[in-house]
Amino acid sequence: MSEKKSILEKIKTDKKWRIGTIVFLSLLAVIILFFSTFSNKSKENSQDFSVDSYVESLENKLENTLKKVEGAGKVSVVITVESGMETVLAMKTTIKETDSGRETEQTPVIVNGKTVVLKECYPKIIGVLIVSEGADNVMVKTRIQQATVSLLDINVNQIEILTMK
Repeated sequence: MSEKKSILEKIKTDKKWRIGTIVFLSLLAVIILFFSTFSNKSKENSQDFSVDSYVESLENKLENTLKKVEGAGKVSVVITVESGMETVLAMKTTIKETDSGRETEQTPVIVNGKTVVLKECYPKIIGVLIVSEGADNVMVKTRIQQATVSLLDINVNQIEILTMK
């Protein structure tokens, strides 16, 4: 208790102690804020950015392809996906013998301080909206539909094609 009083008294009475304490606490707060903000944003942004850029890339490729279909005219595409990216990690399985039987434990494989990623699965496409100038023509609409099924490997019932005004 006397140590706390002496430190508090030094901070109250000695200008150098007071300034040193303020500088130390300020630096500590800045460091904590920087690392917590940086780590949270980088994790969120990397996942959001990769899914958003993946969907946007698919939309652009499909638009550029479909506008080349005879009679399609201008084309606009919107794609919706089920969820975010799925990451499959390499796992190490450990089997332990216990009195009650075998216990299996899985832990991620870590190499050079980083978790080993086996693959990243892109999100599943759940719907495609296509708006085309030529969609009022049944043949053009059918060609657009078949091209979309082929390019995205989805079912016909996941595609909606509308006429552009």
